[in-house]
Amino acid sequence: METTAYLSAIELAKRIRSRQLSAVELTETLLARIEASQPSLNAFITVCRDGALAAAQKADAALAAGEDVGPLHGVPVSVKDIINTAGIRTTWGSSTMADNVPNADAIAVQRLKQAGAIIIGKTTTSEFAHKLMTDAPLFGITRNPWDLRYTPGGSSGGSAVAVAAGLSPLSLATDAGASTRLPAACTGIVGLKPTLGLIPHSQVPDGFNNFIHLGLMARTVADTALMLDVLSGADSSDPHSLGVARTQALAAVSDMHSGSLRGLRVAWRPLVGNTMLDNEVRHACEEAVDGFRAFGCHVDVVDTPVENAEPAWRVLQQSNWAARFFDRIEELAPLLDPSFVDGIRAGGAYSGQQITRATYKRTEHFRTVQSWFNSYDLVLTPTMSRPPLAADHAALEPITISGLNAGDMRQSWVPYLNLFDLTGHPAISVPCGWTSEDLPVGLQIVGPWYGDAAVLQAAAAFEQARPWVHRMPTHVPESVH
Repeated sequence: METTAYLSAIELAKRIRSRQLSAVELTETLLARIEASQPSLNAFITVCRDGALAAAQKADAALAAGEDVGPLHGVPVSVKDIINTAGIRTTWGSSTMADNVPNADAIAVQRLKQAGAIIIGKTTTSEFAHKLMTDAPLFGITRNPWDLRYTPGGSSGGSAVAVAAGLSPLSLATDAGASTRLPAACTGIVGLKPTLGLIPHSQVPDGFNNFIHLGLMARTVADTALMLDVLSGADSSDPHSLGVARTQALAAVSDMHSGSLRGLRVAWRPLVGNTMLDNEVRHACEEAVDGFRAFGCHVDVVDTPVENAEPAWRVLQQSNWAARFFDRIEELAPLLDPSFVDGIRAGGAYSGQQITRATYKRTEHFRTVQSWFNSYDLVLTPTMSRPPLAADHAALEPITISGLNAGDMRQSWVPYLNLFDLTGHPAISVPCGWTSEDLPVGLQIVGPWYGDAAVLQAAAAFEQARPWVHRMPTHVPESVH
């Protein structure tokens, strides 16, 4: 029996346009699923029931009147709760922002609405998106729909759960150090961090030194490509976006198949600044890499050392937090997540020279990564070095990999991710296997700047050869299947 909630956004939009499915009917279905799953999964901070149903009614009326409609007309989407939505509270996962209601949409949200999308709710995030888990004092713990004992990753865990559990076919997230690709890998969906500036980010306070990307989450590569087409292109708010044209990503991935990749030069980097990789993760990723060889790609295993990007990332991100909160930290500390407080305090202690040296190091990382593409068209890595952590794992506690102490979570779990936030290169995580506990494993595909179409094409060909959308999470409440 077909489950409407797991249909692609492209298929849902097609059925709504042809009047086979009403926007109201779809929205009601997803709202019921959200309500039923919220006690166990906790994917949403705010559910926009009344607003979403009103928008759905307008969407159906527009079709009845024969109006021209956008590519996402009538399709409900969710938005991470650090991205501004006019008239809908945006809490940043923090009790200090619990009553914050923006008076304007972020540019990306504007573009979703212009394409006809319906905002169904705001998804959970760690407080101010500061850590790799998704829990916060405001709302508690968000859990992985594949196994409730585990985290969906962070900080965009709610967005990933919403997509994976059939609560929202698309979700708009962010990625400053891992926050789209890690949750995508943890929950068995697609997560794209585009080239820096390809999607304008109108909220960041420092547009010039920014490394916070907007991230896209979907169950299929084609849906991700459509979302990129809707959101990409220049806006005066973001200097990195100026002169950037709208993408034609959906057209680029149409009719992709494994033979389309023949002749591509591909580097497989199992380690990127780390020394430990879980055996099951390595096995799943290496099977995926063998798939690229079978597609006719020229694949090299590259084991030249790469400097871990986390130390520079840490200085830049913690000093960013300190610039916003350090002068009020004594007042705010009792209200904030202790791990966020620690990060703010650390950021407040950095000297100007330390921050500048971190910006120099960021440039070094960029030049190193960019040089890879003199020899290769694409770079493959694991998305994460081990499967999802326990949902209640403390952010500042060390992690283990294959039973051995691996130390700091950011340095050892996601070294593959924060590097490309600093360098700005496009990177996508796609499902490539499952562990013996039936937890998803992600493969990351990285391309040169503005090589987003090539990254998506490779992902689409891999998806066509090794599809994953037929697999659905096992811990979605039965009443919403």
